[in-house]
Amino acid sequence: MARSGTALAIGLLVVVLGAGCAGQTGDAGRSGGQRPSGAAKVEPAWTSCPAATGSSTAPVPSDNGAASTLPLLDDGFHAVAAVLCQSATRRRTDGGTEMVATENRADEVTELVAALRLPDKPHTDGPCTADLIRSPYLVLLDEQGRWLRPGVPVDECGKPRIEVRTAIQELRLTPISARPIGQVESAEAAAAGCDQRWADMVWVTASFGARTEPAAPVALYTGPAPVRICVYRVPADQQRTGKPAGDFVSGRALTGGQWAAVKRAVEAAGPAVPCTTPTDRFAVVRTATGETYVELDNCRRILAPTSAGHDALRQGSGALVALLGG
Repeated sequence: MARSGTALAIGLLVVVLGAGCAGQTGDAGRSGGQRPSGAAKVEPAWTSCPAATGSSTAPVPSDNGAASTLPLLDDGFHAVAAVLCQSATRRRTDGGTEMVATENRADEVTELVAALRLPDKPHTDGPCTADLIRSPYLVLLDEQGRWLRPGVPVDECGKPRIEVRTAIQELRLTPISARPIGQVESAEAAAAGCDQRWADMVWVTASFGARTEPAAPVALYTGPAPVRICVYRVPADQQRTGKPAGDFVSGRALTGGQWAAVKRAVEAAGPAVPCTTPTDRFAVVRTATGETYVELDNCRRILAPTSAGHDALRQGSGALVALLGG
């Protein structure tokens, strides 16, 4: 898929999936002697997640460092509450989506404390699944309001032990705060049915060398479902990068007549003329079977599916740009 990336909601535990198995995956450890000795550092008084993480405007980091590189919780700290600092996406009333930094508190932590006091398991020499499980940014508080970041005991593959994961998932959380820290999708993009950011795949394909033989005709969508156009602007600092990310400008559904005219123009286009000037704006024509890309200035190339089963570069025209609102 050609998307340049959209934010995903972050839950209590983040799972990043890989492919297949590996001899060692997960947080830094399988411990392997990296776990420091001694007690975890106790801070004097808890104030807030921004104060603890050092930022009120950036997404909260997952606490993967605590899995195997912080001291495990010992009997010297009597925790009575836990605080989870996290980032998540939230839908706004205007239809847009924003990233928020959240702070939640749990006052029943008996099971969590017991799980955090478990030892690391000896690492295995066998295969491990390639999912990377990260703990949330977690702190424990005592009756005096002091706090610490506990180490998280790991299993044979260096991942947080299942007892810890279960205890975190079962916490009864009270929301303390939720601070907007950035926009994920604007209301305008949501209303248009477009993503906020999208990759300039014409540039990507041309950079890696595209098949442009005229013998393979363009084969565009012919079904009845709506066809949508999304227009993106490529910031100067993204141009000429490996995968330039464009920012949403506008979007709309094409009428049957408009799509027929665009389809004819794309299907009649010849091979792309050599050109190395990056576009400032491009359009993505989205159908039920895929996307067609059109540069709206400079080289004015097209990236479209062909009957041979691959995307190919073709040469656009001023008339096609005009049809797309360029």
